[in-house]
Amino acid sequence: MIVAYVSGHGYGHATRTGEVLRAIREQAPEAPLAVVTSGPERLYRQAVPGPFVFRALECDVGVAQKDALAIDEPGTAARWRAFAGRREALVEQEARWLRASGTRLVLGDVPPLAFEAAAQASVIAVGLANFSWDWIYRHLAPRQPALRQAAHAAASAYGKAALLLQLPFTGDLSAFPRREPIPLVARRPRMSRAEAKRRLGLPEASRAVLVSFGGIGLPAFDPVRLGALPDFHFLMDSERDALPANVVTTSPERLEALGVGYPDLVRAADVVVTKPGYGIVSDAIAARTRIVYTERGDFPEYPVLVAEMPRHVPCAHVGNVDLLAGRLREAIEDVLGREMPAPPDLGGAEAAARRLLELA
Repeated sequence: MIVAYVSGHGYGHATRTGEVLRAIREQAPEAPLAVVTSGPERLYRQAVPGPFVFRALECDVGVAQKDALAIDEPGTAARWRAFAGRREALVEQEARWLRASGTRLVLGDVPPLAFEAAAQASVIAVGLANFSWDWIYRHLAPRQPALRQAAHAAASAYGKAALLLQLPFTGDLSAFPRREPIPLVARRPRMSRAEAKRRLGLPEASRAVLVSFGGIGLPAFDPVRLGALPDFHFLMDSERDALPANVVTTSPERLEALGVGYPDLVRAADVVVTKPGYGIVSDAIAARTRIVYTERGDFPEYPVLVAEMPRHVPCAHVGNVDLLAGRLREAIEDVLGREMPAPPDLGGAEAAARRLLELA
């Protein structure tokens, strides 16, 4: 069995691990798979065909968020202290389960617990990441001293990995002793932009803008403000009853009924308004969708993405204040007027699957 332990922080860890597991299933249909995470089960069921074991478990702390744009640093430190108190017992519990289930390989994206439990169970462990939690916690530790211990514990765990499959948009991954770069792991749309727009009831010539702030959401954003931009169609998941005529709701239930997956929704959009994170950035690159982005607090992955993502799609910045006020026209028009760069290699999932099957 190949077991994936996945951080529950945001959707990017889940979506890229789901793609790797999908590729494993395609290359080795009989290989048993399992996922251990506190993230949404539906993301894995949508990605991976056939049966696999799913265990709901909080296997790391990540960072606490006030909303999609603000980190709760004291909350993160408090979560680490609570997790640290049960960490040793969790490692023993998971090592027993790995031995009992006949696990041959652990894939970690990127909970330190995965590598500690695998080492205790004498199972090979491979990481999949563009950043590691020791890097994040070291960055936050000057303001939250408890996170120095979290950084040290994470780095010690990562040192037990046999290999890291290093994704693009790379932060500091030096805690992993052996690293191999792979191409971008990204979800790919299943339909053309024209077909995706047709299913959503949009004219093919419409200028569609997806507003996407992940699983955490952005309650302070009022979609009513988008009515002041009537020459754009906005796509967003909103629970408001009264929305402007140019705002199209995209709840998971509606998308499922229309046969539109989230990568297809990103393909339907000419522009996505978002915060930079691996998941949405890789979705946009694969869909050839331009990005208008806003800052997301003092998270060290942010400047890495901001520096590198314009190599693959046109990007423009809008500040938090202008975003919440709905002042988006200038940034949207900016990216729509720019030429799309050549696409990067999107074969990371297939490359990762081949490497993991070699090692399992």
